[in-house]
Amino acid sequence: MKAYLIDTKYELITEVDVKDYYHKLELLNCRMLEVYPYNLNGNDIWVDEEGLLKESNYFAELDVDNEGIANYVISGNAIVLSCDDEGNSTDVKNLTIEELKSRIKFHGRRFIESNGHGFTTRAWEDA
Repeated sequence: MKAYLIDTKYELITEVDVKDYYHKLELLNCRMLEVYPYNLNGNDIWVDEEGLLKESNYFAELDVDNEGIANYVISGNAIVLSCDDEGNSTDVKNLTIEELKSRIKFHGRRFIESNGHGFTTRAWEDA
């Protein structure tokens, strides 16, 4: 399936051929997947479900509005795909890679702090 891989570490978006569920795990380098409906032309965003449970991760925001609020915050890498009427993943649709690139803002590596009620991040400082 034609998909877009968002690499938050290297701040790249590339077209990839996703084969199946296990290939998604491999591409995202994770154990568990979570999917968010991406309200742009019926595509979805696949992410590492445990992306916020690490000491640090690389972050990006999608669709930041005029007030600086992002509709989607990505912790770790992500895959953009579409789905059919049965819920199966299909080729990304009605979205060019250039359009996706124009909608994303990368934030680099950040510390992740959990207080039991949510997550906050702060700038990564190399020791």
